[in-house]
Amino acid sequence: MKEQTGRPVLIFDAKAFDAAVADRGYDKQEDKADFLGVSRSSYSKVTRGLEQPSPKFIAAVLIKLSDPDSPDTLNRFFKAEIR
Repeated sequence: MKEQTGRPVLIFDAKAFDAAVADRGYDKQEDKADFLGVSRSSYSKVTRGLEQPSPKFIAAVLIKLSDPDSPDTLNRFFKAEIR
């Protein structure tokens, strides 16, 4: 019998993102979506785990929240899993 392996998925860590933007005054979901420049629908689906983040979504997070003193922004907001 063949061993089945899952597919790799990228998961957005909404709690880490919320903590990072809280001091900027973004507390509503629509404000966070607007901050990233993504649709509110897409933001909602990604944060609820219903949809994987698109390349545009990932790029927006990296551009808006990259910290030169902490170059590990990708791992701060995204986790990879096998499902």
